[in-house]
This record gives sequence, C-alpha cells and structure tokens, in this order.
Amino acid sequence: MVDHETLLEMTADDIFADCEDDVVCIAEALEDLDPAMRDELLVSDHLNAYQTFYYYFRQIPEELIQERLILQPASALGEGVLVEEIDLYELVFTVHQRGPLMAVSDGEALLETFEGPHAYTRARAYAEDLI
Repeated sequence: MVDHETLLEMTADDIFADCEDDVVCIAEALEDLDPAMRDELLVSDHLNAYQTFYYYFRQIPEELIQERLILQPASALGEGVLVEEIDLYELVFTVHQRGPLMAVSDGEALLETFEGPHAYTRARAYAEDLI
C-alpha cells in the first residue's frame, strides 16, 4: 500500500514526466486532479512557487519574478514569498485557505491584501498607485 506522501510524489512525477517545465501544461494537469490532491500539491515541496503562481494567476511574469519564484518551493507560500518590489512597496504571494492571496507591504506594515485569480494584477495596480 502506498502512503499519502508517496502518492503526492508519484503524482508530481507523472505531471513532470508529461510536462517537464512547461507551466501551462503543469497547470492543465493540475486542473485534472482531484481537488484535495491538487490543493496539497500547490503548497508542497513537489512544486515551486512559480508553478503555483502560474496555476492561480495564469500569467507569465517578468523573468526576474519567474526566477525568484522558481527558487522557492511551493511549501514556502504558507509564510509568503516576495514576488516583486515596486518602488518602496513589496508584493508577497501566499496561499491562504486554498486560494491565492497577494499582500502589499511597505516593508514594515501590511497595507492591503487581494484574493482570487486577479489578486496579482490588483496588487500591482494598488502599489503603482501609491507611487
């Protein structure tokens, strides 16, 4: 009998065997999974933060942002991962209650949070309006 962690790992391995590093393919494969399995993979060490970012927002960000997210495991999204800095403001991506959340901070205080599939776009616009 296969334990749950091994099943997660095998599922991720199957996705990567089919998709390699193609985030569009990975997102489509995640869509086909049982929702509970998908939710676990999206915040696990089996994916990186970029793959989770693309799954939720369906956007390919600038190369620097991609690299920053690729270097972080998706499991770091529980604490939050810095996506980008816009002037003095930081955009931090987290997954909260099985959904994406973008927080805008001035480095000391949380200014605003945005949830849902448009959270990244809305957080960027908010930070740019603050400049």
